[in-house]
Amino acid sequence: MSKAPDAADPTGSSAEPKQPSQTDLLMRVAKTMPLQMVLAKSLSFAWKAATRPLRELVTGRSSPYLDPLAAGTLTPILGNVDFSVAAANAETIRALTSLWLDHRFDLLGSGWVRVAHGETYPGFAGNQYGPGPVLPPDWRKAVAASHRPGARAPARALLDCIADPDWRPIDWMVDFRSGYRWSTRDWGRAVSGGQPGLDIKLPWELARFQHAPVLAQAHALAARGIPGFPAPERIAAEFCHQVLDFLGANPPGWGPNWSCPMDVAIRAANLLVAWDLFRAQGVVFEPAFDAALAAAALAHGRFVFRFLEWHETYRANHYLADLCGLAFVAAYLPEAEESKSWLGYAADELEAEILRQFAADGGCFEASIAYHRLSAEMALYTAALLAGRGRPLSVEAQGRLAAALRFAAASTLPSGLMIQIGDTDSGRFFKAAPLCDPGSDGPVERILDPAELFAAGRGLFDHNPLASIPPQAEFATILAAALAGGTRFAETAPPLPVLAERPIFASPAGLVVRIVPPDSTALEGLEPLAFTEFGLYLWRGPRALIAVRCGPIGQNGRGGHAHNDQLAVEIEIDGVAWARDPGSYVFGSDLLARDRYRSALAHFVPRHGDAEPAEMLAPFRLEDRAQAEAIRFGADFIGTHRGFDEVVTRRVAIEDGAIVIEDRPAEAVTHIVRSPAELAALWGLTLPFSPGYGRRL
Repeated sequence: MSKAPDAADPTGSSAEPKQPSQTDLLMRVAKTMPLQMVLAKSLSFAWKAATRPLRELVTGRSSPYLDPLAAGTLTPILGNVDFSVAAANAETIRALTSLWLDHRFDLLGSGWVRVAHGETYPGFAGNQYGPGPVLPPDWRKAVAASHRPGARAPARALLDCIADPDWRPIDWMVDFRSGYRWSTRDWGRAVSGGQPGLDIKLPWELARFQHAPVLAQAHALAARGIPGFPAPERIAAEFCHQVLDFLGANPPGWGPNWSCPMDVAIRAANLLVAWDLFRAQGVVFEPAFDAALAAAALAHGRFVFRFLEWHETYRANHYLADLCGLAFVAAYLPEAEESKSWLGYAADELEAEILRQFAADGGCFEASIAYHRLSAEMALYTAALLAGRGRPLSVEAQGRLAAALRFAAASTLPSGLMIQIGDTDSGRFFKAAPLCDPGSDGPVERILDPAELFAAGRGLFDHNPLASIPPQAEFATILAAALAGGTRFAETAPPLPVLAERPIFASPAGLVVRIVPPDSTALEGLEPLAFTEFGLYLWRGPRALIAVRCGPIGQNGRGGHAHNDQLAVEIEIDGVAWARDPGSYVFGSDLLARDRYRSALAHFVPRHGDAEPAEMLAPFRLEDRAQAEAIRFGADFIGTHRGFDEVVTRRVAIEDGAIVIEDRPAEAVTHIVRSPAELAALWGLTLPFSPGYGRRL
């Protein structure tokens, strides 16, 4: 029998536990595998570890760079691009450009920091590394010398192409929050980081180059004479020099920025689209730069194709990103046997993965709304690219992608932000139209604002589920339409599946929470929407949204991005969050925080003391024990789960100007709640809200 939780530490413990060691993590992961698989993986790991130094020594003697003439000439794709719409976002783009030209970046909660060699960073969770070495005046020689022998000469040749005598190279190796640095002397696929507090996602995020297409827009605005921008030539040179800096500092296949194929794929797409956006304005780069970029694109494509993140059962957003990046590389490279095969493979597999990774109701199979945004964005832009190359999606896949847009619109709060069911890692494919709020040090990205996705959808689909799109997001429409080359998708989302009601068994009255808003008319006229395959049930209107999470944990039962949030309720009324998922905060850099944000104690769910309805088996693995099921939805919602060794039932209804939540079995008591603070105190919801990866309010 349970009762309303005490307003206590949401961790369930007054003592601060220790971070798990690498051995602890390996043991947790091993417990989720059959013994035969554990033995096979252990032997494979031991063999690779034993032979790695010799392999790196031998491999490092040959050049990882391709001949700059091997790839041929890149093919521009974008025709007439209307850059005038970017003027609506000029204030944000101007501020971002100023910071980026000073090599300051704010990514994944870092705050605005200069990413340069020898910088000191604040550290994370009590862990601080560095500073790294300060480069000597002949920094080109020093950067090239840090590589394996075979990479040094071609890297130096690339760095010598940077014409700016005052250039300050970016430190692409550093986690610019903890200060930890990786090395390009390590084979990328073997890069690891078990030290506490470090996060490889930060250098990965910077190396995605998602700021590059925005620099192209800044160039267009500067060329139009909009005040406050540097000279357009300065912006074009910055793009060119940042690319050369990266290529010279990151030999293909080596170091942290060649460890994850997904990030390599996203980087390739952003570099090529940015180059094309500059070219669409008449910018002509030096032939040596164009040749270097083409060779890099080919190297990116070969790396991604070699290390496709395919798995028979668990392939997910990483594999989808691989396909999308490969499609962009193939489309921009000259037509040849290799590029044609990549384009055909990517087109066929994208079609299959859209139908596999998005359910009939449109929801992404990863059980995460933020990852739904990422996957839908990747699929949409790549579908536009392929449609423009004469490879449009089938009618069925178009309908599925339209359903994904409908799901994203339905799961957007009236305030314009996404609900954070499941993980949020702030991942994007393109940031074509950055949406930001002003901050004291610079713009603050609105991570949870999905308007760019809807704007991109308007560039490809005749029908868009969200009528109102802010003008600051409209460049995403322009980009998607330009990639599609005039092709439009007319298909609409199919009707939502209907929930088949099941018998309801009577049980004694339990815990009742009546949430009474100041103005009960905000709860009038709510429309019920059921996304049964994802497991999201909502009542939404212009002033309020009430959502219930009840469904599969995603990834075919692996639950890699799911939380212990079954039967959780999310409530927003007149722009005020009464109950909300707190987000994810971070992943590997603080594994205790990782589990706290996944915990049932962080969510407005039925409670059984401090018990979890499913064991958090590993940082990206959740036990599939709760088996949540929706029983009825319409005038009210009734759902169950089995995570506490007995059937737990929650009913949610809007009755007599209040939101009524009933939990059974539970102590028979009724609570009247008249403010979000009262609800948080009643349920012990004290975990700080995270509006994006690495951020907490």
